[in-house]
Amino acid sequence: MLSNKPAGLFLLAWVAILLSSCASAGLSLEQAAETAHDIAATNVVLTLTALPTSTAIPTETPQPSATPSPDPSETATLASSTTPPLTPTFAPTWTPYGRLQPTEFGTAQADKDDKNAPLLLENKSGEDILFVLLSPIYQEYQFSKSMTIILPEGQYTYRVWIGNSSPMNGSFSITNGDKHILTFYVDKVHFSTP
Repeated sequence: MLSNKPAGLFLLAWVAILLSSCASAGLSLEQAAETAHDIAATNVVLTLTALPTSTAIPTETPQPSATPSPDPSETATLASSTTPPLTPTFAPTWTPYGRLQPTEFGTAQADKDDKNAPLLLENKSGEDILFVLLSPIYQEYQFSKSMTIILPEGQYTYRVWIGNSSPMNGSFSITNGDKHILTFYVDKVHFSTP
């Protein structure tokens, strides 16, 4: 009980000082009570404003990456909008040259210094083929006969749909300027080097 007596005396002294100071200013008892109430309400608002909240720390919003636009000079037939959804990877380091004309094949094969190589996409399945290079670039080719494209030396991953079959994934490496062959069968894909 002793600990409550000093607090009670302090509160009584504070109210007495407050009332006496208000009385000397000509305030009525109601005005003094309103002033005390306003002071208490202000203290409550300031206390609540200072309390921390459970607001989450803002995080950095990821920005969308650039998407490639089709090259209008590309001679290969790009896939139609009825193709299955893909998850492409794009690394804009170079642009494939597309189909070779028969007269250009000998020149491309003879030029070993440019680090590019012809890749024959040989269709032995008798079906329509959707061939998609996934990395290091994203490029789609749709064809029913064999075709040749030129690619720089490097490692490639691909996805292919042969006819109405499920997609098949694979990879190959272009290691020199000689002709490489990717042969498509009904149930498999075979890569051969010179």
